[in-house]
Amino acid sequence: MGLMTAAVALPFLMAAVCAALAGRLGRATGVLAALAFVPALLLASRTGGDPLSETTRWVPDLGLNLVFRGDGFSLMFAVLIGVIGTLASLYSVTYLSDRERFGRFYPYLLAFGGSMLGLVLSDNLAALFAFWEMTSVTSFLLIGLWHTRSSARDGAVKAFLISALGGLALLAAVVMLGLAGGSAQLSQLDLDAVRASPLFVPALLLTVLAAATKSAQLPFHLWLPTAMEAPTPVSAFLHSATMVKAGVLLVAKFGLIFSVSPLWSGLLVPLGLATMVWGAWLALRQNDLKALLAYSTVSQLGLLVSLYGVADAEGRFAATTHLLNHAAFKAALFFVVGIIDHETGTRDVRRLSGLRRALPVTFAVAALAALSMAGLPPLGGFLSKELFYETMWHQGPLFLVVAVAGGALTFAYSARLLRVFTGELRAPKVPHEAGAGLTVPAALLAGAALLMGLWPALTETLTRTAQTALAFGSYGGHIRWWHGVTPALLGTLVTWALGAALVWRAPAVQRLQERLTPLWNANLSYVLILTLLNTLASRVIARTQGLALPDQLRLSLGASALIGGYAVWQAPQVLPRLEAVPLEALPVAALLVAGAVGVALSRNRLTAVVLTGLTGFGSAVSFLLMRAPDLALTQLLVETVTVILFLLVFRFLPGVRDLPRTRGRLGLDLLLSAGAAVGATLLVMASLRFLAPPISPYYLLNSYKEGGGKNVVNVILVDFRGFDTLGEITVVAVVALAVGALVRLGRPGQAPPEVDAEQLAAPAPRSKP
Repeated sequence: MGLMTAAVALPFLMAAVCAALAGRLGRATGVLAALAFVPALLLASRTGGDPLSETTRWVPDLGLNLVFRGDGFSLMFAVLIGVIGTLASLYSVTYLSDRERFGRFYPYLLAFGGSMLGLVLSDNLAALFAFWEMTSVTSFLLIGLWHTRSSARDGAVKAFLISALGGLALLAAVVMLGLAGGSAQLSQLDLDAVRASPLFVPALLLTVLAAATKSAQLPFHLWLPTAMEAPTPVSAFLHSATMVKAGVLLVAKFGLIFSVSPLWSGLLVPLGLATMVWGAWLALRQNDLKALLAYSTVSQLGLLVSLYGVADAEGRFAATTHLLNHAAFKAALFFVVGIIDHETGTRDVRRLSGLRRALPVTFAVAALAALSMAGLPPLGGFLSKELFYETMWHQGPLFLVVAVAGGALTFAYSARLLRVFTGELRAPKVPHEAGAGLTVPAALLAGAALLMGLWPALTETLTRTAQTALAFGSYGGHIRWWHGVTPALLGTLVTWALGAALVWRAPAVQRLQERLTPLWNANLSYVLILTLLNTLASRVIARTQGLALPDQLRLSLGASALIGGYAVWQAPQVLPRLEAVPLEALPVAALLVAGAVGVALSRNRLTAVVLTGLTGFGSAVSFLLMRAPDLALTQLLVETVTVILFLLVFRFLPGVRDLPRTRGRLGLDLLLSAGAAVGATLLVMASLRFLAPPISPYYLLNSYKEGGGKNVVNVILVDFRGFDTLGEITVVAVVALAVGALVRLGRPGQAPPEVDAEQLAAPAPRSKP
């Protein structure tokens, strides 16, 4: 097993180990979880060289292999995930209460980390989509970890619905790329063929939609702030290096395919800048520190999308530099907010001030990280902000103006975050400096933000590990403190002046924000759409499921007739010639017809049930005549079970003649029955007209030679379609488990008691760091 495969597989393996040992290890499970990211950290030794490739063969004839490709950008991203994942796991050891369900938390966290590593390293398009969806599912579990809170449930559902919408778009996009590019691997796509294909523009639009939903771009930004309902270590992991940057990763990688079209930049750059400004505006009016950071993530993601959306060497260079800086200062700030919440019992800026006296180390860490976010020297955020302004200036003066506006708001909300450390000490309880378990991870990341600012050559070296993968090796610019008097420097000066004015006039700005608050926003639209869908679904159910059985059958048959009739109208049937019916099948056919007619003419329930069974058993005989004993046995079992079920509910069934039927309804029933019969006949006849050579001769020729069985049906089920059969058995097993669980819930005292989420969120009595 190669190192990249181990980096992806080990978190999933350790998730199972943590789930098994969490009951014994308790909070120490976090240390075990941190070890799962060791292979990802070791990938740092592989950066800078030629792209690595590891293939795990599955169905090579169909191109279904698990292929990991470690180019400079993917490896850099994987190491970033490993660093933040390790620190978040260690941070959680001290942060979480002793009463937390560690057997859920760490498996979810590790499964999410493994999914993100698979996403950034995967070269197979199908696997890339699969890992993308796995990040959506695992983030749903993490956000809804404290599921007894309604806000956690709503946040998890909202994040899942929006990211699932993007997932469907990505599925369609990768299928189109695979068809147009002639390969299932991203690195082996024929780019000329893709760009010449009519699928190029649809794939581009779908990719933009997928990236926008995952990276919380307007108007899909509403899910990200509600994701803060997850525990703080999870928020640091999600917001700094992982899920929310999956969309940025998509824009960066797929930009190499779509950048030839002006539509790509024309959509992404304005979208990213608008998201940056709007996210910063919303962040400035938040009173919850975690909400402030969540909206700041929206803003910073807009910045990254706009830079990668430029899709030239300068934009990719600047975006990659800021991506590194953002991961450092944003994770550090989430850890700091966790410390403040842990020590004071609140995150409300209106109830906090003067914390620097009680928390000097935390204040130093917060100052470094927040000033880097604000783009002030000598921190890394200043260097990447200069590159951002320079890139936007080259796009046009208007782009620089918008960027400066966003930068000034970023300056202001960074200062608002630091306000809790200034003034007289005020907090719900007397705070004390946190222990090393909480402080060290935050300090390491804030130190990284400082080091990247003080040592620009190091920052450029880290950035250029991705230059081959993202095609910005030709960019001749460098990361320096002084580039002369440039438009970017003037933009920086204007940013500081505007930012200082916003801080100075903070009360007036707050009143202005309150006056400008729109009556409608994206969240209200989401709630309205969800409410309308629920209402519509309830009305449809009430109007259909509450009807008598004959009326439900009429609706079902009528809908089938309309759909089938439309299909026949659009594609007139060309019926094939029927082969001669064997003589031995005629009595069986007569039996089937007699049974069906008998059911229609029967005047009591028992006769109708017996005659219904007659048609089923007649079908089993027909399968025997076709030398398909397994199908016949299956049909016999189904008919037997059906008859038994009828007998069990027999006394609850209405009489055959009990339901009133007017002449009009009788005519309608005859019409529907005739339509259904004609439609079913056309469907069966149409299925005999093959669009491609039938595959049945292959099975007949190869069943014994390849599968070693003389019964073709058995060989198809067990060998040729073994995975399908396994999947069907799994579905049946899952349904059986679900039914068993429902039955057990009906027994008093069987369901395990749920602990109130507030108790879980509260610090444990002994866990004072």
